[in-house]
Amino acid sequence: MFKKKYTLLKSQKKEIYEILTDNGLEPAEFSWSREEIADALLVSRLNYRDGRYHFQFSSYEMNAWCVAAPGAYRSMDYEYPKNWREQVGIFRNWTHSLKRELDSSDPWVELEKYRVVLDGELAEQIVNEPIPSAEADRIAQSLVRLEGQIAGAFSPNKSQNAAIRTKLGYLAEAAERQRSRDWIYTMLGICSTIAAVLSVPESGTAKLWGLFEAELRPFARLLPGRPAATTEPAPKPGIADIPPRPTNGARNRNGLKTFLGL
Repeated sequence: MFKKKYTLLKSQKKEIYEILTDNGLEPAEFSWSREEIADALLVSRLNYRDGRYHFQFSSYEMNAWCVAAPGAYRSMDYEYPKNWREQVGIFRNWTHSLKRELDSSDPWVELEKYRVVLDGELAEQIVNEPIPSAEADRIAQSLVRLEGQIAGAFSPNKSQNAAIRTKLGYLAEAAERQRSRDWIYTMLGICSTIAAVLSVPESGTAKLWGLFEAELRPFARLLPGRPAATTEPAPKPGIADIPPRPTNGARNRNGLKTFLGL
């Protein structure tokens, strides 16, 4: 069957290149492919990395459309340009949507990393008991210090400072009414939320978690049932005893175990 070819001209691809650079995107992270639509039309598609995000250009045939993923307010938009200039405008808007998604961290993903750890092996080891009022007071004092340490480490702006203060205040109040294991869940959620407020990358989240650990580690004793520490020296491991390099999930579990004293 004869196929109509509506792929972009070199001059059009050059304009697309310039739009990407103008909007702070690296053209080297994009690649071109051809898509067959309506069983007989070949159109150009620009893919970002693995193609999850892409822009498929229109053929301008009757009722033909272009596809923008991500869309302005949803995962994918369909637009119906009548000519090249209209399509350029749609593409330019798509670059803004793409950059928005690339620059946005997902706090739910970060929170899930910790939730998986607590929902698994550690949850059975943490006794859920009331937090004594004296301990809740000391937690509140530690959270005040933690606010200052976050300010020194991340230099948040005025609105970020206000949001951080609110979240840490909520965590302090939660210590007065929640049980120990429930409060640990809340603390992990607050840490993840503050990371999102600060818009920090994964390395920044680890740094933030380190500040939480440093201030709140003393309250791991709120969690009874921990195995007693041993003073016997551990035998020196041989080559076969050296464990493999931990995965990211294992690092999260090990970090929590250290923090909780498990």
